[in-house]
Amino acid sequence: MTGDNDESSDTKQEIMEATYDAIQQHGYAGLTIQSIADNFAKSKAVLHYHYDTKEDLLAAFLNHLLFEFRETIQVDKRSSAAQQLLDLVDILLYGPDRTDREEILQMQTALLEIQSQAQHKQLYCDQFTQIHHWLSNLFAEIINSGIEEDEFRDVNPKLTAHHLLLVIVGGLLNIHTTNTRTNPELIREIVTSQFLPYLKK
Repeated sequence: MTGDNDESSDTKQEIMEATYDAIQQHGYAGLTIQSIADNFAKSKAVLHYHYDTKEDLLAAFLNHLLFEFRETIQVDKRSSAAQQLLDLVDILLYGPDRTDREEILQMQTALLEIQSQAQHKQLYCDQFTQIHHWLSNLFAEIINSGIEEDEFRDVNPKLTAHHLLLVIVGGLLNIHTTNTRTNPELIREIVTSQFLPYLKK
């Protein structure tokens, strides 16, 4: 029985990897079960065995990304609170391991396309809500730590974290949906020149 569970787990991991590759290649609009199957070593029937619809598969994929993101977040707790905030901002802007710029842009675009469907698909809405709350809580923990260490002013950690996350999310949305000159470096500069000075004592 354990062997069967391990095989199923390995298969699902392979499906997640195939989904990632297909999204990179086609974006959300061009993503189909067939395009995922084209990147999957096993048969298309195996995909249908594990997931009834593309929506079910993408909901699982979002959950997989959240898990992977949590596992790869490396914020040095020995650093100052300001540096921890900046490290987390860099991960959101550039990827957990300074991923190739084109690759991270493609993935951000695909995630935005999926997120645009969230108002119509509760599964997507639930996953993106979970991601937002987790990130907001992580920022709030760092801000609260900075307050306790007398590094930051006595602000509302949750509200300030929500503000910072909206700046980042709004900036990324602007990058992918407008012809303005917004870029990750500009978002980072806003954080370092406007947000952090506001927080620091």
